Amino acid sequence: MKYNQFYNLGYQIFPNILDNLQVSHLKSKLDEVHALQVSEFGEERLLLIGESDTVRAPFLYDDCFINLFSGMFANTITKEILGDHRILSLQNAIMVKAKSSHHQSFYHRDIIHQNFTSSTPLAINLYYCLDDYNLETGGTHFLARSHKMDHLPTNQEPVVPNISAGSVILFDSMIYHKSGVNSSNFDRYGINNMFTLPFIKQQIDYSSIIKKKTSNADLNQLLGFYSREFDGVNDFRKYRFEKLSNDK
Repeated sequence: MKYNQFYNLGYQIFPNILDNLQVSHLKSKLDEVHALQVSEFGEERLLLIGESDTVRAPFLYDDCFINLFSGMFANTITKEILGDHRILSLQNAIMVKAKSSHHQSFYHRDIIHQNFTSSTPLAINLYYCLDDYNLETGGTHFLARSHKMDHLPTNQEPVVPNISAGSVILFDSMIYHKSGVNSSNFDRYGINNMFTLPFIKQQIDYSSIIKKKTSNADLNQLLGFYSREFDGVNDFRKYRFEKLSNDK
């Protein structure tokens, strides 16, 4: 794949990655997982912490979300840009209700509170649009080329791409962006998958939750089984010994 726009502007659109049936299925499953997470934590408490319209790590609740970060499309892009030793930092679904804004309606980087640049990407996002994204629906505002800037540019007009449902936005996690205001009559759904080099911590320690490795070594890499912190010296050495044995 070619990523000229990604490297230059900080973002790139890949249309028609999901068909209408897949989009509809994912939206339905998101509603189910969202309802479950609300019942787990409480609607009032979620509202207080700005989490009422966010679904955290939906793949931990339903396997249908795993392919979004480990399928052929995602694997090709993440390996070509970050290399084999990338990990899934987070998978979050963003639900912006009709006639409303989301708590992420401010300019931010997804590697938060960091004011620096790097010669090559440290982290990238694959954002699956499950509805049309445009100015009316509160589409994502990007400050083009800001992934190459130390600080938030103050006098730059944002770009709000017109993106059809089923498309994927690839963007550098260091680009400044924000969610727009959804002035339409429809809720707007999207699923954000962020991948990082393994020295950057995951949002959630997936390997500790899942506990047992899968039969897919590359999926284990993505989930953080090969880049976890160790409980002690012997645990560290045991990991290296087992890796040496497996490499033979």
